[in-house]
Amino acid sequence: MTSSKCKILIVDDEPLNVELLSVYLGDDYDIVTSYNGKDALEKVKKECPDLILLDVMMPEMDGYAVCRVIREEFGMDFIPIIMVTALTDKADHQRGIDAGADEFLKKPIGKFELEKKITSLLRIKEQHDILLTEKNKAYHYLDYVGILVAVLDLNYHIRHINKKGSEFLGYDPEKLIDHEWVESFIPYDSVSDIRRHYAGLASGAEKPYEYSEFPVIISTGEERLFRWYDSPLLDDSSNTVGILISGEDITETKQAEKRLKEYAYQLERSNDLKDLFTDVMRHDLLNPAGLIKSFIGLLIEQESDEYKKNLLSNVNDTTEKLISMIDDAAHLAKLESVDDISFVKVDLNSMIKDTVEGFMHEIDQKGMNVRIGLEDGSYAIANPMIERVFVNLLSNSIKYSPNDSTITIDVVDTGDKWKISFTDQGDGIPNSSKSSVFERFKRLHKEDIRGTGIGLAIVKRIMDLHRENIAVDDNPEGNGSVFWLTLKKGS
Repeated sequence: MTSSKCKILIVDDEPLNVELLSVYLGDDYDIVTSYNGKDALEKVKKECPDLILLDVMMPEMDGYAVCRVIREEFGMDFIPIIMVTALTDKADHQRGIDAGADEFLKKPIGKFELEKKITSLLRIKEQHDILLTEKNKAYHYLDYVGILVAVLDLNYHIRHINKKGSEFLGYDPEKLIDHEWVESFIPYDSVSDIRRHYAGLASGAEKPYEYSEFPVIISTGEERLFRWYDSPLLDDSSNTVGILISGEDITETKQAEKRLKEYAYQLERSNDLKDLFTDVMRHDLLNPAGLIKSFIGLLIEQESDEYKKNLLSNVNDTTEKLISMIDDAAHLAKLESVDDISFVKVDLNSMIKDTVEGFMHEIDQKGMNVRIGLEDGSYAIANPMIERVFVNLLSNSIKYSPNDSTITIDVVDTGDKWKISFTDQGDGIPNSSKSSVFERFKRLHKEDIRGTGIGLAIVKRIMDLHRENIAVDDNPEGNGSVFWLTLKKGS
């Protein structure tokens, strides 16, 4: 029992009886009194008592009529009503039960018996109130979960539906109650399957909470696809008394899955086309370009006219650039199709020296100087393709630096990594372009230099595969840029 006193309504047309019962109960309960049936009904609505002691024999409106109104018209099924009567006939007791009485006490009433009956009925009412509160909480939670939850009886009529479910369907909850669920909301083509599904749940032939998908028709006439997890509702004797259905609207999810599958298919086709184009570049373009270069070389050797020889040299240079562009594009396409690479121990000193040696002709032509700052035992953990990074960075330094300038290559110990930098004395890169310089086909405008813009994109992709850093800074000693990268040390 709660700490506050329960309220008891005493109804009797004899003031002496009312006074006696009030004396019996006044110390433990709050007492409300009434002396006729009509007044008693007003007190019930106004005072909301926890229990009613109701005399049977009263003028104008007897206790049976009062009890019937409380149960049927007021809908107060769970207020305990004890009928107090001098009648002993079984038929009178049956009339009381039919009217909704819970207990009978024979006049004159003993205090001990009265208190026992009241205590027992109030304890039952308290448990009911607790259950009702928990039920209301459950319904409240169900109203706000993001799924449709409904209770169907065995004829598939809706007995309860949560707020979210009524919102999904587009109807007020009150208008949905008692509607036959299958005929009202299931598309015709699915009716037989759904009835078979529910019948299987009710009979135990189907396991509860098995996943299923079927559509419902909402108020606009649109079909929406739901994912359902249904189960039978059982009474205390394990008899099936209904079906609990819970469904999640997956219409948009299914549409998104369909679009994703279509996109994946298009992406697969795109990758196939990219692979085909890469093969075309490597074989059908690169091989003829190589043959052209070879024939031009022969013509230059055989040509004695300087003007024609100069024209052939220009064609040869253009062909070399074409071959370089095809090779770079094919190599980048190949790198972009790779997600994982293997690593080995590489000798940075040897690799960088070999890279510089490979560009000595271009370096001498521009009268440039390459200064190399290496440390003994500079071993790194990398893929051999890292050499392509050094080649591209040195090539760019030579291209974009003036004649007679110096390029500095340093390998610096930073703890667990090496920092390799290529410093030139060219025009440098504006801050606004530093973030995009490694994007494919992005390059600074140079009137005297033509490039594809692919080289640095290849560099960036190789470093991404190594999961290492690459960036560009200004030359701290003057004009030019510093391209630098990191690599893990090799033991």
